[in-house]
This record gives sequence, structure tokens and C-alpha cells, in this order.
Amino acid sequence: MRTLDPADPRWIGTGDRRYRVLARIGSGGMGVVYFGRSTGGRSVTIKRVHAEFAKDREFRRRFGREVAAARKVGGGFTAQVIDADADAGIPYLVTEFLPALPVSEAVHEFGPLPVASVWTLAAGVAEALVSIHRAGVVHRDLKPSNVLLTADGPRVIDFGIAHLADAVPLTSPGIRVGSPGFMSPEQVAGGSVGPAGDIFSFGAMLVYACTGAEAFGEGSPDEKMARIEHGSPRLDGIADEALRELLESCMDRSPSRRPTAERLAEITASATEDGRSAGAWLPSAVASAIVAREREAENPPTTPDRPADGPRRWWRGRRVVLSAAFGGALAIGVGTSATAWYGTGSKPAVALTPTATASPTAATPTVAGPRTLEFNLTGNVTVTSLRYEVNGRTTTLGHVKLPWRKDVSIPPLPKKSTWRLSYRFPPGKVWYRVLVDGFEVWSGGGLSTGAPYNGNGHGTV
Repeated sequence: MRTLDPADPRWIGTGDRRYRVLARIGSGGMGVVYFGRSTGGRSVTIKRVHAEFAKDREFRRRFGREVAAARKVGGGFTAQVIDADADAGIPYLVTEFLPALPVSEAVHEFGPLPVASVWTLAAGVAEALVSIHRAGVVHRDLKPSNVLLTADGPRVIDFGIAHLADAVPLTSPGIRVGSPGFMSPEQVAGGSVGPAGDIFSFGAMLVYACTGAEAFGEGSPDEKMARIEHGSPRLDGIADEALRELLESCMDRSPSRRPTAERLAEITASATEDGRSAGAWLPSAVASAIVAREREAENPPTTPDRPADGPRRWWRGRRVVLSAAFGGALAIGVGTSATAWYGTGSKPAVALTPTATASPTAATPTVAGPRTLEFNLTGNVTVTSLRYEVNGRTTTLGHVKLPWRKDVSIPPLPKKSTWRLSYRFPPGKVWYRVLVDGFEVWSGGGLSTGAPYNGNGHGTV
């Protein structure tokens, strides 16, 4: 947690449904996650979308669908929804606060989980999937940052791209969303994604928890998806034979051959009863980190009062630190809910969730002199038109051959800079990244299999 920014709200909600905002947990491409308390003193996590997206009718519909999915899912292994308002001036979602570490952060900080912990993790997530699938919901983005480790067991969060069986799809035909490295083969191929897709992602998530590496290796989103579509997962680092066999069945290329969530729950429950998860379920270092977060919630960081002459004086002389793990920070609450990729083409085939390293609204490092804003585009096509704008100064280019990179000098903090990037390309693949002084603040991309496609992104750093 960290102190609130001057522009952050101090209260969210109205009437008896008001929540005091006490600290920032994290920020992503679609919104900010806060720690707060209800008027009755209950600790909560509040997800509030960025103001610019509140004006987008399609985004409001997507956010409303996330709220509906989260409310529909029950069970003891998901985060409880306390309140939500998709029709508010700026939509928000309130869930129970869970002192926790996402699997991604725990593995990054403390190394792979012991086999016994992985079995308990598997049993808890399997039970969550039973509840999710019985509610007619497909998660579609089960990954290490969307699974929390709490003292009482794991919790599955973030239903931002979940699909309800009785809902009208909000994406155009051919669009698929997900996280490279944890998508199922049918998701990568643009096919129909059902409960079996979650089972594949379940397996990929457990491989990461057990080995500290993604099942299909590192690389660009394009490379990861190609390996998922045509390759086999790397399971040689898993010594437990029973666990390896379970993961092999979950990551079968054929959806029909994968076990159901109910079958997974039976297998993992039997494994835990056999003593594979005996003792404390988490390593002591991870358990201690969770206790520290619980204590932090009891005494959140104090935010200075807003000065009478506005936020500029408040920022003067303060050092602002960039968090390099926003995926983990967001996971403490409910995670981001949509993609960092938008366009107006006819048939884009893939839309990916943003790389969760930082965000346009996140804090950036204080430096002594001017900062450097860097644009990067990679792909397998020639971009027919490209326009980038920094602090109101616009440059337009035509027929840009990829890869392409441009560095632009921007003022030092506390002065903020705005950027915008838009481009058009023929059928093919394009990925983009925006960095400030070497730290990634935004990324996205996709591929088009139909007519020329328009991509864009924008933010403030």
C-alpha cells in the first residue's frame, strides 16, 4: 500500500453505501485499486475505473458484466462482492479485503512453492472452478496474478473478461482476450472457449507455481501463443509424478480430454487427504509476508491533507517510487478488467490484456533532469500510417517498417506529460510498448485477419 495521490477520492459511494478511501493498492490500464473501510469499519478493496473509460458506453457494459459474473459466483475460494455501481459517474466495485500475495508475486519474491503447497493450491482453485462453472461462468483469464494466497487458502479473483453462459457477447466476432502464456490452444486459435479452457489455464498456472517458469517458455506474446497452439508444455521440472500426470491431463490439446472442475476437485482432495499437503500450507516466508499485509491494513499509510492551493505544493520535494509488480498489487483486490488494446478494424483475431508492470496513472520515478519517453512497435507488417503525440506536439509518419522505435525527451517530475499513439496496419500482427526511463508504463497489441486495423493507446506519465 502507499499514500493516496492528491487527485484520488477520499470517499466512494453515496448514502449508507459510502466507503472511506485510505490507501492505494495499485493501478492498471483500466483503473485504480484502493484499500478502504465501510462506514461500519469493515476493510474492503475498491476497484474504480479511470475517468476516461467512464465515458465509454461499451466499457460500462463490460464492467457491468464483470460485476454480474463476480456476484454470480459463490463458494469459499473467491473474493466476496460487497457492493458495486456500474452506473455511477465513475463505476466502482467493492470486495472483501484479503491480506494476501498473488501466486505471481510469491513465486517472484520467494521462489517456487513446495509440492505440498502446490497440492493445496490446486485443491482450492479446483473448488473455486467448480463454483464458477456451476454458476454458468467461464473465467477465461486464470493466471498466477489472479490467484491469491491467503492464510486460509487460495482465492480466485478478477472476472473482468469472464463469460456468462446467458450473456450477450460484448466482443466482435473473432476477438479473443486473455494473457499470453496461460491461454488455452482454442483461445489462442480464436475458437469457442468453455470451461475446459479454464482447466488448461489451471494447469499452466500450477506449472508456474511449482517451477517458477511458464509452461511454454518466455518470449513475446506472439511467440508464447505460437508455442501454445503448436507445442507441448514443459513439465520436466516437476518431480512429483502424480502432480505431473494431473497437469498433463489438464493441458491436453483436446478440450474434451481434459478433466472437469468436479473431477479436479476429487483428485486434489484425495491427494491432500493422503498427506501430500500435511502441515502449514505455505512456506514460512510467504506466510510472514501475508501477516505483514494484514498488519499494514490495520495501520494503513497516512495521507497528508489536501493543501488549500492544490496538489502541486503537496508533490514538491517528495520522492515517488515506481512499483515494478502492478500485476501482483492489483491482485490483492480484484485485478484489472479489460484489455489495453482498442481499434476499429473489421476482424481482429486477438486482443490481449495489458502487461501489468505499470500504468499511465501509476507513480513514476523522480529524476534530476528530463525524462525519456520511448515508443516501440514490433510486428510482421509495414504500418501504413503512424501518429504519435507528446505534450500536444504531433508527428505523423507513413509506411513505417517494423520494428520501429522513437525516443522523446519529456520534463522531469513533478510536471506530468501526456502521450498518444495511433496507427493503422494491414492484416498481420503489431505489438507496442511505451516506456519512461526504461520502465514500461503501457503495452498492448493484437493481430488482424481481415481488413486493415486501427490501434491506439494514450496516457499521462
